[in-house]
Amino acid sequence: MKVLNKMLLNWIYMLCFLGGYINAISIVKYSYTVSHFTGHISKVAINMISGNFLEVLKIISIVFAFVIGTTISGYLVEGREFNLKRRYGYASISLGLGLMLMYIFAYDTILFFYYLPFMIGVENGLFVSYKGVVVRTSHITGSLTDAGVYIGHYLKGKKEDKWKIYFCIFTIVSFMLGGFFGIEAYNIFHKEAFLVASFGYLLVGIEYFVIRQRYRKIAEYPDSKLY
Repeated sequence: MKVLNKMLLNWIYMLCFLGGYINAISIVKYSYTVSHFTGHISKVAINMISGNFLEVLKIISIVFAFVIGTTISGYLVEGREFNLKRRYGYASISLGLGLMLMYIFAYDTILFFYYLPFMIGVENGLFVSYKGVVVRTSHITGSLTDAGVYIGHYLKGKKEDKWKIYFCIFTIVSFMLGGFFGIEAYNIFHKEAFLVASFGYLLVGIEYFVIRQRYRKIAEYPDSKLY
């Protein structure tokens, strides 16, 4: 069971990796983040004061696309705790296929750009917590906060929070590595870097079904040697 738990954690880290991958390419190509919006909300205020209402509309549209994605996740996935019975695999595969279709038919249109915050919104809204720890696959500010809090708990003697520290650190590192490989892929493959990401989401979706099937077998045959 420990091996399967590691597989599940690696699956979560892969989602963080893909979130960082997409966000980094979006910054380079479009000069906008599509995974976190604190800065965007500040820019709305700044541009409103400056009278640049076209930029205000664009930023609000990006945020709206993200919220639509999270809304769809909320509709598909009930509850706030991670559960292997939910539709994470279908959602990941759908995101990969959607990105592939948008790449083929709408790459040079504004629809492709708005699909990026939408898909990250779907990804980030898939689940909220894993064993009591908030999971964020699209940004790292919350993970940094949580890591500091759990370090404080650990220093205070709450040793059971040690794994939570590692969990937060690995999500941060995964997101950063995703950004690094995203930029490298964009420099090498240019627009095909988005196609690479679509295959990444397909693989993550398939991996989820593999993990879920193995958990089911262990539940049916707890004495079997599956790992």
